[in-house]
Amino acid sequence: MIREAKYQDAESIQNLIRIFSETGKVLFRSLDEIRENITDFQVYEKNDQIIGVCSLKTGWDQLVELRSLGVDPRYSGQGLGTEMVQASIETALSTDCDTLFVLTYAVPMFERLGFHIVDKATLPHKVWNDCNACLHQENCDETAMILSLDSIRNQRAMPMSPSATANAR
Repeated sequence: MIREAKYQDAESIQNLIRIFSETGKVLFRSLDEIRENITDFQVYEKNDQIIGVCSLKTGWDQLVELRSLGVDPRYSGQGLGTEMVQASIETALSTDCDTLFVLTYAVPMFERLGFHIVDKATLPHKVWNDCNACLHQENCDETAMILSLDSIRNQRAMPMSPSATANAR
C-alpha cells in the first residue's frame, strides 16, 4: 500500500535511501532533512515494513521533481517502483505545477510512463543545487526526463467522442 509518509517513518526512509545513495543512484538525505520534509515523501508499506520510497519537491516555478525513488532490493522486479511513480504523478497533478521532472538511470521505466528525455541544460540552474552532494557531480551520467502534467490534465478533461461513448456501453 502506498501512503503519505509519517514522521515515525523517517529512519526507515533513510535506510532505503542509504542503500541507493552508497552506489550513487540517489542522493543521500540526512535524517534531519527527511524529517523536515516528511510531507514530501510517500512510502510503500507491506506487512508493516517500509519497502519503497519516493518524494516530490516543488519550488522551481512550474516544475516539480520526483526524487529519492527506491524499492527494497528484496522486492525488485515486482513493479513497485512503477506504482510509486504512478502515485507520484497523481500527487503532482494536484499541484499547480505544469511539469514533473526526474533525473534518473531508469530511463525505460520512465519512458513507459510517458516521460520524455530532455537536455539537462533546459532545467533551471537552481535545480542543480543538490548536485554538490552527488558522487557524480563532475561527470553526471543521469538522464533528465520530463512529463507534461498539463497534457495529462487536458486528456482527462476531454469529453469522450460519440463513438468512444458508444463503445464504452
